[in-house]
Amino acid sequence: MMAECGCAPHAVDDYILPVTENIKLADRIFWMTFAAPELARRAKAGNGVMVYASQGSDPMLGRPFAVADAESGKISICYMIIGRGTELLSKVQPGASLRVRGLIGAAYPDSAKELLLAAGGVGVGAVMLKKKERAKSASLYVGMPGRGCEALADKILSIHPDAKIYTDDGSFGEGNSMFNVLPRPLGEGRQLWCCGPPGFLDAMRLYYERTPRQLYYIIDKRMACGFGGCMGCVVETANGPKRVCVDGAMFRADEVDLHDD
Repeated sequence: MMAECGCAPHAVDDYILPVTENIKLADRIFWMTFAAPELARRAKAGNGVMVYASQGSDPMLGRPFAVADAESGKISICYMIIGRGTELLSKVQPGASLRVRGLIGAAYPDSAKELLLAAGGVGVGAVMLKKKERAKSASLYVGMPGRGCEALADKILSIHPDAKIYTDDGSFGEGNSMFNVLPRPLGEGRQLWCCGPPGFLDAMRLYYERTPRQLYYIIDKRMACGFGGCMGCVVETANGPKRVCVDGAMFRADEVDLHDD
C-alpha cells in the first residue's frame, strides 16, 4: 500500500515479512530480525518501520521502531515491552510472518566531523545504524542497568566491538556512568546524538547546557500511520509543531520541548 498523503520523503509500502529471530536480551527488551532484502538495501540511519503484531486487525495499529541493523538482506529492531502490542511481538516465533510498513522516518542529517552517539537502554536501537555508517568517526556509548543485561551488551558488541558499555551497578562494562568520560565541552566540529528515556535526555541537556547547539535528541513517539498523515506524533519545537515520523526523529536539543504531552 503506497502512502497517499504525499508527506513521506520516500515510498512507504506494507510488506509481509518472515521473522528470522526474536530473542530476549534483557528484562522486557527484545531483538527481532526480518528477512527483508529491499528494506535492508534502502535503509539509512534514521529510518524506521511500523511493525504490526498480527496480520489481522487486533491490535489495529503498528508499533514504530528504528532500524537498528541492516545487513545481508535482513533488518533488525530492538524493542521493549511497554504494552499489549509489544507483549504480543515478544511471543512471535521465528518462521512466523508479520506485516511491516517501511521505510518510515527521514535519514539523519549529518555534518559533524566526529559523532558521539549516546544511548540509554533500548534507545541504542536508534543509533546503531549510524555507528555502522560512520565507523571510526563515531563513538557509541550505551548505558544500561547492569546484571540481567549481559545479552543486550553482547548483542551490541557483536555488531560494534568498540562500543563502550556502562552499567548502573558497575557489574560489567567500562564503569557505572558514561558521564564520567563524555567530553565537556564537546569541542569544534563534534556533535552528540542521544536517545533514551526522558530522564536520560534531561541529564544530557543539563550536562551540555553550555553547548546546547551541539546536542541532538532522537525522539520516540507513538504514531498511527508512520508517514505523516495522522499527526499522532507531533512535538512542539522552536520552529512550530513537527511530526517525528517525517520531520524527525532527530531534533536539536535546544529546539524541541520534550515535555509537551
